[in-house]
Amino acid sequence: MSLQEAKEFVAQFVGGDYTPEEYAAFLDWLKGADLEELNAIADEHEALHEIWSLPVTEPSPEWVEMLEGKLDELGKEEIATPVRHISSPGEETRRVIRRRVWVAAASVVVLLSAGAILYTQRPTPDKTSVVKGQSSVMPVFSQTTENPAGSGQKEVALADGSRVWLNSASTLKYPAAFTGSERVVELSGEAFFEVSQNAGKPFKVLIRDAEVKVLGTHFDIMAYENEPVSKTTLIDGAVQVESDAKQLALKPGEQAIVHFPAVGSGEPQIEVKQVDADATLSWRKGYIDLNDADLQTAMRALKRYYNVDIQYAQGVPETHRITVGLTLQDGLQHNLEILEGFFEGFHFKSNGKIVTVTR
Repeated sequence: MSLQEAKEFVAQFVGGDYTPEEYAAFLDWLKGADLEELNAIADEHEALHEIWSLPVTEPSPEWVEMLEGKLDELGKEEIATPVRHISSPGEETRRVIRRRVWVAAASVVVLLSAGAILYTQRPTPDKTSVVKGQSSVMPVFSQTTENPAGSGQKEVALADGSRVWLNSASTLKYPAAFTGSERVVELSGEAFFEVSQNAGKPFKVLIRDAEVKVLGTHFDIMAYENEPVSKTTLIDGAVQVESDAKQLALKPGEQAIVHFPAVGSGEPQIEVKQVDADATLSWRKGYIDLNDADLQTAMRALKRYYNVDIQYAQGVPETHRITVGLTLQDGLQHNLEILEGFFEGFHFKSNGKIVTVTR
């Protein structure tokens, strides 16, 4: 078993999806693990432990003896003093160890301890699929990458070789390893995906009130929480967008738009239309593409790209829609002046991190 396979087992272990044979293979690997590998496994387990509710029982004597011997060996390599023994509850600590080694050991002991309840007490996830009508358990998202408002693009490499580029004010959640029958991630914001081909393990992106199913392709998803719609644009390959039990397959150059109704006023509606893919991906080249956008949509875009707050001096206005491209590097003030020429009768004043809109 390699370190990567050991990490994958930890993810399976936390999800309760493993066999006694796999668990035994992990214990054999653990006997030969070095300090760096112990710490890597400890970090992985601790990250997953924050998401799932894991029962904790006292370690068995056999596991304690095995791990004490491992830590004694590692401790002699790092420090001259003996290594602290693992004590059962109430037992007095007999020896001292450097904190880095002990933290790794403590986490692995918890991992070993929980293994004693194999198939008897499974952990319970705190989240289920967001798509209506589906009750499948969400995978464990042990990793989270955030790209704050006002930041440039951020690239994320996934365990399967897929790559994701996050736009400003976007968050991607994903597992350290894809261990199930699907590769599932969760997106809030906008991202461009370059998905590795794997017909036997489909790729899925969970977004607000919808999900995008993929086999291997290039596509863009815009799914900000404060926008009235989400947009999935296919560049090449094939994807399927599902919302409220409605499924629509996309062809290259098509965009699926999910319209979110006001709270309590109905279910999301989904439509497909032809779009200019280059315009959709303009954000990757440093442009702000406002296509058929009203004033509020334009201001939300500036809020994301420049990390500013928007204040309306006379309430939220109704305006006509515009189509214009802005260059991000031109700066906030320059782009506000451009927008004033399109939204006649409105004035935008920038004061530090606040943009005030007046009529």
